[in-house]
Amino acid sequence: MRSVLVIAFAISYISLFTLLFGTANSSVAVGSFCILLGLRFVSYGYHIAESILALAVVLGLMFLGGVVSLWANPFWSLVTNFLALAIILLLTIKEPMMGNGGIYVFSYLFISQTPVHQHALVLRGLGLIAVFLLCSHVLHQKHREKDRQLHWRDVLGEFNWRQEKSQWQMRLALGVSSALFFGEMLHLPRVVWLGYASMSVLLPVKGDRQQRAFHRVFGVLLGSLLFGIVAYFLPATHHFLLGPLAGLCIGFSATYFWNNVLNCFGALLLASSLYGLPGAIVLRIGDNLLGAGYALLFILFFECLLRQKNSTQSR
Repeated sequence: MRSVLVIAFAISYISLFTLLFGTANSSVAVGSFCILLGLRFVSYGYHIAESILALAVVLGLMFLGGVVSLWANPFWSLVTNFLALAIILLLTIKEPMMGNGGIYVFSYLFISQTPVHQHALVLRGLGLIAVFLLCSHVLHQKHREKDRQLHWRDVLGEFNWRQEKSQWQMRLALGVSSALFFGEMLHLPRVVWLGYASMSVLLPVKGDRQQRAFHRVFGVLLGSLLFGIVAYFLPATHHFLLGPLAGLCIGFSATYFWNNVLNCFGALLLASSLYGLPGAIVLRIGDNLLGAGYALLFILFFECLLRQKNSTQSR
């Protein structure tokens, strides 16, 4: 019942948002929906007034990231994405295992890597203002009595290269932004899928990261093939049902592997209209293979830098 209600709310929320602010801004609808659900349960870990201000900064960075990705070269996109992601992670994550990292990085990528211009850009700004008003209300209602003694400066003051949380925050920000950079330099289509795949492996999770990358790649492989089979035999007039049905099934999924399988349906439903069904499937598999592999290499590179830095300081 909970899964059914969440899907019903998602359809209603996203439909209303796109009706008001245009289908070009559906990425803002999806990203803000994820933020809205997360804010019901997880606060930022400090005073409510400063948390609301942090929310405004986060949404502003999502808007800025989209503008930069539209007009800037890959280098300036790299700088902007790294700084934006680093600031977002510092402002929104007090307890890493509560999941804010995945929610906010996903939302930033989905919004900033779906750029719009002219009238749609104005509507995006208005839409993000509406998101701020709604999400700040939820944040205030659910968390106004929490962490009243903690402030922005306390959270930012905790940043220390010797702490594991600070290390993964910078590793995640730099890893995802550099994955996007190399994808843009190689002129890969749908480069945001590299960002999602690398983010998935770089998030602070329990267990072996190589196994997580394996589950990511093979989950995408299986999900892409299943989507191709279903879409081939299902009449095109009914393809729009695949996204909501997969979302409903995710509510019953308890494993990372099956979440990746089911997420392919929504992603490929959109991409197949742009690249065709075979092209979208090949692109989905290839981008995720590259993104997950890059994340593993980046982790090794980052850990080598940390060891070198620690050995230098110990001298």
